[in-house]
Amino acid sequence: MGQAGTGIAASPNVATAVLDAATAAMERGGLDHGDIALVFVSGEAREASHEILHVVRRVTGARAVVGCSGIGVLTEQQEIEGESAAAVLVIRDDRLVARPISIDRLSGGLDVARAIADSAEATLAEGGSLVLLPDPRGLDPSALLRGLADALGPVPVLGAVAAAADEPVELCNTQTLVGGLAGMAVSGPVPLIGVAQGCTPIGTPYAITRAERNVVHQIAGRPALEVLREAIESVENAEERIPRAGIFAGLAMDPAKSPLERGDFLVRNLMGVDPGTGAVAIAETARVGQTIQFQLRDAQASREDLLAALDSLRARLAGRRVVFGCYFNCAGRGRGLYGEPDHDVTAIREALGAFPLVGFFGNGEIAPVGRRSFFHNYTGALLLIPE
Repeated sequence: MGQAGTGIAASPNVATAVLDAATAAMERGGLDHGDIALVFVSGEAREASHEILHVVRRVTGARAVVGCSGIGVLTEQQEIEGESAAAVLVIRDDRLVARPISIDRLSGGLDVARAIADSAEATLAEGGSLVLLPDPRGLDPSALLRGLADALGPVPVLGAVAAAADEPVELCNTQTLVGGLAGMAVSGPVPLIGVAQGCTPIGTPYAITRAERNVVHQIAGRPALEVLREAIESVENAEERIPRAGIFAGLAMDPAKSPLERGDFLVRNLMGVDPGTGAVAIAETARVGQTIQFQLRDAQASREDLLAALDSLRARLAGRRVVFGCYFNCAGRGRGLYGEPDHDVTAIREALGAFPLVGFFGNGEIAPVGRRSFFHNYTGALLLIPE
């Protein structure tokens, strides 16, 4: 049976916060040592990065230590945004096989993907998942994820892009990386994954009938812009919600699924419209025959989407205990979106019960939709390891 514990602490000195969080994680988990430790820090962590790793290894005894910096950190207890803090998860679980991965520099997404795959292949031979924590500098997420899919097949990839008020840093065992990538290949228990892209579908789903690369010309035989306007007009309280909301395109990932539900769409930005032709450009390649439905994102939609994802996870857990979880949250969510602290971790705790959870607020998220993993914004990605 697996054991895990978390700790979270704030301090002007990041290393002190890490010491307090790691000590609390060991106590809360009833652990005398750990196998794996995840550590996320906010504040001025770059100069203290070596000390952070030394503290975590000394307190936990973990052989595998992985983490990075973020705009904020979180555990099941609370979210801390915009101040110097640390969150630590310590795990002891004989079912898990974990291999830390580090890349010094991100240059050439396909080359980085090949290097990650070479490190991860043996661990993922019997299934598993990848957790990746890349630096934003030099990152080509589309090429990286395409290369990983080609090399490893449909392995779930989760994580988030490191962030910081000054300079992001990635942590892996005894290495501190600036401009690189830290991560971990994990196999053992099958994870459960929930993805909340913060949107609610508006209008009606239709098939794309004319498209060129990322430009959608016609939807159901009509100008795409006409369908977009119709979707916006269908929103209840549109005059109040639309000025404060974002409008996006949702592309269905499974052409055979019907009816389509909230989590079946890959949400992408609208890049522009052409009133003359009625075309709509989106931040993703669109295919003729693919189903599209426009999406609205605001605090209400984000809350509803998160609760729907948690309802699905609760059904899939079927009463099993969660040993631990990781939550990768966008820096564009949190207090700034909801106007209140601890929104997402409170929702997770109320829906799934209390369990050791760790995560951070990053610069973009990585998570699967359907059988492929994608790069997202304004998204919360939750990974659960059940008993």
